[in-house]
Order: sequence, then C-alpha cells, then structure tokens
Amino acid sequence: MAARQERGATLSCHSNMRRKKRSLPQSSVVGTIHTLRGFKLAPKADVDWCEVRVDLLPRPPEPDLLTGVKKPLILTVRREDEGGGLALAEEVRTELYREYLPFVEALDVEVRSLSAQESVVAMAKKSGRLVVASFHDFEGMPSLRRLRAIDKAARDAGADIVKVAAVTAAPRDVAVLLDFLDGAEGAVAAMGMGGLGRASRLILAKAGSALNYGWLDKPQVPGQWQAEEFAALLRQA
Repeated sequence: MAARQERGATLSCHSNMRRKKRSLPQSSVVGTIHTLRGFKLAPKADVDWCEVRVDLLPRPPEPDLLTGVKKPLILTVRREDEGGGLALAEEVRTELYREYLPFVEALDVEVRSLSAQESVVAMAKKSGRLVVASFHDFEGMPSLRRLRAIDKAARDAGADIVKVAAVTAAPRDVAVLLDFLDGAEGAVAAMGMGGLGRASRLILAKAGSALNYGWLDKPQVPGQWQAEEFAALLRQA
C-alpha cells in the first residue's frame, strides 16, 4: 500500500504536464517491453520508440522505470480478450492509463475499447499525446473493406494512428495490408503475423508504416523481429 501511495504521489506531481503535440512518427521502429528486464535493455536499444505493455508486467511499474527509458513511450493496457495478460476491469485500465499518461508520448487503445476509454482518449489529446487505435486479427486477414471501416471508426473516435496487425499466411494477405496503407486517410501502422509476418513487416515499414514493432526482451507473437535487428535491416533495405 505504501508503495502504491508513493507512486501516486510521484504521478500527481506530473498530472498537469502538458506537451506540445508530438509530430506523427514516420517509419519508426518500436521496441516492446513485456517484462521488467525490458526496462534495463531499453535505454541502450537502437530503436526510435518503446512500447510499455503494462498488462503483461508482473506489477505496475514505478515512474522512474519509464523515465529511465530515455525514449518516447507508448503505453498499452490490453484486456485479456484483446491479447492482454490480465483480466483487468475497465475502470482499472482507465486508472492505469490516467496514472501513467504524464510519462508517455502516446497511448494505445484497442479499437473495440475506444468508447469505453473515451475519457482517456480525450485526456490524451488535450495533453498533447498521440492516440494509437489498434486492431488485431489473430485468425486471418480481414477484407480491405472491413479494414477501411475500422480505420474510419477509429479516426472518428480520435485516433491519430491506426494500427492493424493480422495474419499474413499468403502473398495476397500482405497485398491487403499494402492496399490499406496506401489508401488510408491518415497515419497507419500495419504489420503481419504468422508465416509471412517478418517479410511483411519489412515491406510495410519501407512502404510507409508509421510504427513498426519488434521485441526487446522476448517475442510475443509469431512473425516478430527482434527490435534492434529489425531497425538494422531497415537501414540496409
């Protein structure tokens, strides 16, 4: 309890922080932190951004872990049915987003949760943070028409960047993501998972995907690159 109160006091000191809105990233590599070890690797990692998966950590991180990364941060708190690691009540997720907002440059909220987290999205935008709205399909590749509808709904709800991750089992699946990226109304982060996941991530990053994710401490889904290896390959491509 004392640790929780101390963290809350530290967070409250920063609660009124407002920042000039960060420019939208362009073909940036994101290293995802899934474990406490990831915070040790992140400061020296040769990546542009880091994502903190609070829902996968054994406990909520102390603020100094976030500030110690020394890179722009994306805060993600997934529900269990969205691929998260914890069965978190919606109000708990809201509290976590609000608590850590002063220490990050962007929030990631699943598209299906945008309405439930409407107050968090509004707070993020008011304080100059970016809002990433994510859609994941772990079973296959949605149609281009469906992706366009998801994109519109997300932007109508306040998304600055729409992130789409879906299974790329065949070249036609990669083509769907390329078409989606090419015709999107705003910034998109597009990536494949599965058999052609790695190949798709290289292609989509070079084609203009705004955020391109890899792992820092451990892989989370099939088809991911280690983040620094990914960044090095993109520089050579």
